[in-house]
Amino acid sequence: MEAVQVDLTPAGVPLRFIWRGRTWHIGARPVRWFERRPWWAESPRAPKGGPVGLIDREIWQVQARLGRAGELATFELVSDQETGRWDIRRSAPAGRSSEREKS
Repeated sequence: MEAVQVDLTPAGVPLRFIWRGRTWHIGARPVRWFERRPWWAESPRAPKGGPVGLIDREIWQVQARLGRAGELATFELVSDQETGRWDIRRSAPAGRSSEREKS
């Protein structure tokens, strides 16, 4: 995964992101879900009553374009709620669906 800078709407929805020095603008309604992260592989113990971000991670599937008129491409943005860091987990060129869209 690669780190990205994500700008959010006041409601917390991705609006645009900067990846590899280029600004991508969200061009369609993003889809959000949560996944269990393999905390047991990253830490020997999870503290009781620990933060939600320790167990779950927030994923946003977005369709974005370079500039305002480019072709849409699909990305998965992963939010680490504990640190505030965002990463790109997957990207697919315009015209190709991601694995999540196929299932």
